[in-house]
Amino acid sequence: MRNLVRGVLALLFAVLPTACANLNFYTDDELEPLSVQAYDEASKEHAAITSGAQYQMVQRVAQKIAAAAEEPNFKWQARLLKADDVVNAFCLPNGRIAVYTGLLKVADDEAQLAVVMGHEVAHATRRHGGKRMTQSSITQGAMSAIGAGLGMTQMTPETKDTVMGVLGMGANVGVLLPFSREHESEADVEGLRYAIRAGYDPEAAPKLWDKMAKLGGSSGPAWMSTHPASADRAAKLREMIPVLKEQEKNWKPKPAAPAPAPAQQPTKKVDPNATKK
Repeated sequence: MRNLVRGVLALLFAVLPTACANLNFYTDDELEPLSVQAYDEASKEHAAITSGAQYQMVQRVAQKIAAAAEEPNFKWQARLLKADDVVNAFCLPNGRIAVYTGLLKVADDEAQLAVVMGHEVAHATRRHGGKRMTQSSITQGAMSAIGAGLGMTQMTPETKDTVMGVLGMGANVGVLLPFSREHESEADVEGLRYAIRAGYDPEAAPKLWDKMAKLGGSSGPAWMSTHPASADRAAKLREMIPVLKEQEKNWKPKPAAPAPAPAQQPTKKVDPNATKK
């Protein structure tokens, strides 16, 4: 019966794609198997870096952002992937974070990395993957596969790409399906909130967006193609900084906040010195 209801409502969304943007059919438990499999699928092409200064920075920022996000039931993990030409990062449902080494050439200090990671984590904490899967007519095949209980290995390549795109994998993996303007704005604000809670300078957020907007001409790097930046967006973040600082001035982390653990990497490890030029 539940799948029937989902199918009927999905048909309605195909006709009214902007309706009920925050309706979500999918629980964290339902998305967990897909999150695990998508994490490994996204990592097959890139080896994990498991030591060195960049690795330590990613783990440190991930731990702080995870504590700030206040999601104790998430299966927090953080992975640094060797891909110097990929300016990207993502966070899957239930807290599986990946950062590509190419992003660290742009977000070149800890505060700027925290801004990106906070934004990506906010997509997960606000359940944007499940909401987008619910409302987007392009995911009909993915919804049918999930409803039938199929794993990644059982899906067609097209369905697998769609699922990974919907979950927020980014432009370099699967189908490019940008988040909605509403979801992006929400992730901007919540991600900045997490960075402030984690003790990072919030001014890094508009500075990073300004920097990203200047890179790569009109197209920009891959992270911008799924997370469009503009002068207006940077200005909005500057407006939000004093508001969020006031709201979060008395925030304290919960004692049992979980820390992201390095994920097992299906491909071979690389020498961390290989990242140095």
